[in-house]
Amino acid sequence: MIIVPASTSMGLAAKVAKEMGATLAEVEKKRFPDGEMYVRILTEARGLEVAVIGNTRSDEDIVELLLLLNASREAGASKVIAVLPYFGYSRQHMIYKPGEPVSSKVMTKALENFSDRIVCVEIHDEETVGFASHPFSSISVIRTSSEYFRDKGIDIILSPDDGGYERAKKMAEILSIPAYYIDKKRIDAKTVEMHLPKVDFSGKSVLIVDDIISTGGTIIKAVKLLKDNGATRISVSAVHGIFAKDSDRNIEPMVDLLAVSDTIHGSHSLISVAGDISRALAGDE
Repeated sequence: MIIVPASTSMGLAAKVAKEMGATLAEVEKKRFPDGEMYVRILTEARGLEVAVIGNTRSDEDIVELLLLLNASREAGASKVIAVLPYFGYSRQHMIYKPGEPVSSKVMTKALENFSDRIVCVEIHDEETVGFASHPFSSISVIRTSSEYFRDKGIDIILSPDDGGYERAKKMAEILSIPAYYIDKKRIDAKTVEMHLPKVDFSGKSVLIVDDIISTGGTIIKAVKLLKDNGATRISVSAVHGIFAKDSDRNIEPMVDLLAVSDTIHGSHSLISVAGDISRALAGDE
């Protein structure tokens, strides 16, 4: 197998290639004088399976990923797999207001035009998978995340809302500790009330877990609540650390540990999903 790295996933692609004993492709990327993107896969791929690994977080990311997928097809790959550690544009899976697009459908159909299979890591909304006519799998990294925290002395796992409670509960089961969630209610467009469960957090080491950290507003409120209720150590984790507007700088000073996966590369990407992706590509999901 040939692993083709997009700019967003160079490090992760290298880890996957090493895990699988696959070839990490050399890719040329530059800009034409008019600003358009140019990519070229320099590694021979004819007759081989190719996995292109890259995110769709920004518009530029999307163009690069689609070009690399097509380049793999044009190079004569026997099979092309689109691997999206972070599947951006997946939040809107339905129309909320007249005139809107269904962005997750648009992305899925675009990817299908140039690939035989799509693999992503914990897509934001599973309904997106239903838009695909080709094989499309969203792999869970709950066990990998849990194992990272096994020796960190965690007493309680907490979800910042009821929507993420299943993740917290599964991690808690693996670590044999209790899990709870914060009761979050929206009062109006600007006001959200959050209430901790009726649990004694005094002197406890608490891990807050979520699937995505974007602005970090909810996480920061949860941390403050825990501190007010006597928690002595607070860790925060998520699969995808977007950290919009450098929100990690606001979170980091407040907590003892901030650890996210390497689906999106950053200074807090302490949990690698390379093994999970490798197993999915090998057919052992």
